[in-house]
Amino acid sequence: MVTLERIESSLFTKLYESFLIDDDPLSDEQDWRNVFDYRWDTEEGHCGYALLDDGQVVGMMGMVFSERYIDGAVKKFCNLHTWWVREDYRGRSLLLLRPILNLDGYTITHFTPCDTVRAVTKRLGFKRLSTQLRVLLPQFLTRTSEEATLTYDEQTIEPKLIEYDKTIFLNHQPYGCGHLLVNHGDEYCYVLYTFVVRHWLPYCHIHYISNRAIFEKTQPVIRSSLIRKHNAKFVGLDARRVSDMSFPSSFKFWAPGDGLYKSADMKPEQIDNLYSDVVMLKLSVLPSARSQLARFAGRLSSARLLRAERRRT
Repeated sequence: MVTLERIESSLFTKLYESFLIDDDPLSDEQDWRNVFDYRWDTEEGHCGYALLDDGQVVGMMGMVFSERYIDGAVKKFCNLHTWWVREDYRGRSLLLLRPILNLDGYTITHFTPCDTVRAVTKRLGFKRLSTQLRVLLPQFLTRTSEEATLTYDEQTIEPKLIEYDKTIFLNHQPYGCGHLLVNHGDEYCYVLYTFVVRHWLPYCHIHYISNRAIFEKTQPVIRSSLIRKHNAKFVGLDARRVSDMSFPSSFKFWAPGDGLYKSADMKPEQIDNLYSDVVMLKLSVLPSARSQLARFAGRLSSARLLRAERRRT
């Protein structure tokens, strides 16, 4: 008999052996355990749902619950990830969506859905969430800001953070994130980022900026420092989050697919990647080399068809 059960830490070994062990060659058992057994307390008391048949895992839907302080109010978030159902149980897939329908007062996100998930969740009221990046290229600095000092030392950073920033800092410790503190005058800007090596061009993806005004003033120094520290090709920012900011030597890069969100009161520009699989597993939102080639081939084919049509007319 197929049953739907909450995913708690005691179920992790079965999840890993059933699917996760072969899902991602760049994530080991501890990486996945950190995703399904995250360190902060939540009132929900679980991290998703699993389909079991006679004690065997045949499907799962991961959920990362968190609370964020946005525009003076506490907001509840649920990030969906790792929706998998064994092929011979695909007819039961929608059972995993039932708990989502009961989530009231949450902003629900899914940053890495496949086309099937997009089609299904659209009928449930989910909307498109752009994952397009603003790419900041290496920039030659004619001068540096004498007022800005940067540090990556976590022991130096932690005691200087206000309570909310410190919570983000501590909650993301297991995930190998990068932390940068920019001191500018009497204020600071705390930046959380991931160094992404999954893409054919390694880059730094900035996910959280505590002080946008300081960041915009000092971003030439920040981007140069990140690129130099990690030997990265560029720095990426979620375009939906920084449309009101100006970045010389930058451009928007196309995304192979959109994410999804459902919310009664949150706008796309207010939604970041914290407390999600994008950060926890240091995923890339950029197209793979295969996607790039496929897109190029599509353009080439379209151009050939257009030329053929012109010759006929």
